[in-house]
Amino acid sequence: MQFASDLLQCGYLNWRSKSIIAAVIISFPTLFLSAVLLQPWVEPKWMFLDTLTAAELSGDCCHVYYGFVSNLGILLWCGTAAVCFTAAAVFFAAGSSFKMARFAISASFLTGWLALDDMFLLHELVLPSLGVPQTVVIAIYGVLTLAYLSANWRFLIKQEWWILALGGIALAVSVFVDTAFHSLVPALVYLEDSAKFFGIVCWASFHLVTIHLHFVGQIVTTQTKCREEI
Repeated sequence: MQFASDLLQCGYLNWRSKSIIAAVIISFPTLFLSAVLLQPWVEPKWMFLDTLTAAELSGDCCHVYYGFVSNLGILLWCGTAAVCFTAAAVFFAAGSSFKMARFAISASFLTGWLALDDMFLLHELVLPSLGVPQTVVIAIYGVLTLAYLSANWRFLIKQEWWILALGGIALAVSVFVDTAFHSLVPALVYLEDSAKFFGIVCWASFHLVTIHLHFVGQIVTTQTKCREEI
């Protein structure tokens, strides 16, 4: 458990660990998106758009790379929701801190819904076809996000909140570009979906790091008590 001891410092990440995590969070999406944009084989736009839209608009259905970036983002949404839900179940069963359990369960439901929205184009196609304007749907999502933040803000500010803030800014940029321009011009598609993917990476990283640190802290505390009893 030497790694855990190095990772934690009074329950928080030390500066060395913060630097490593920041480097990974920023470099991974940056290098990945750069590779997608700079590769010489296919039009990057079809890799950014969701699979269905790319298949409909490309005039050349279908290729496995359609929706590549979009699908990876969906996997990150789903994985984060699954981890948060499992962690919430463990926290409730173990009688852990109510704040931690509330954070995990609210994050799992919000992230899970965002995964469904991304996968089935709820705010773009499904709900508008049922008579709910896209702007109203986005406003509802904003309210849900504010509810999540309001319910957990005291807990969130004690965590690595800068990761969540970075992701929130990126997702806000993506939503702004989508609603303000709603264009399939390649440059705007690159901007919108790059910001979205970066935001998803930050959102996933924040929740996974927070849950990981909680479990590591519990293990370190338990081992310390065991040594003291011995």
